Amino acid sequence: MRKYETFFIIDPDLTEEAYNLAGEKLKGIVNGNGGVVLTYVPWGKKKLAYPVKKRTQGLYILMEYCGGAALVAELERNMRLDERVLKFITVKLEDRFDPEKEEVDEAVTPTVFDEDEDVVESETGATDEYEAQAGAELAEE
Repeated sequence: MRKYETFFIIDPDLTEEAYNLAGEKLKGIVNGNGGVVLTYVPWGKKKLAYPVKKRTQGLYILMEYCGGAALVAELERNMRLDERVLKFITVKLEDRFDPEKEEVDEAVTPTVFDEDEDVVESETGATDEYEAQAGAELAEE
């Protein structure tokens, strides 16, 4: 078995019941194709970087699971056909994975940030460490 991570965005206009049904459907596909869902972490509603299918917000979900390559192909095929799923990406985390040997980690829900969170600038006006370092080097010259 291999360990995978799929990050997907669901239509934010869904009712709570439809949202739960979409999640259960995707978990069922994983379980039905010989896989095991390790974690399923909803990140909540966030603003999209650009409009997708005429939507500016989406419900972000991160799902880790293990299974074979055929499982990933079937899961992605179903996501493409499901109109509730706006975007998705799957990443292989490990080539050889045994869920029995893996300790079950508590799923940690990431910190939910406000949609309109501003980028904090340093006193030099730099938005990150590299810009600050470059600014400091220029000031020395």
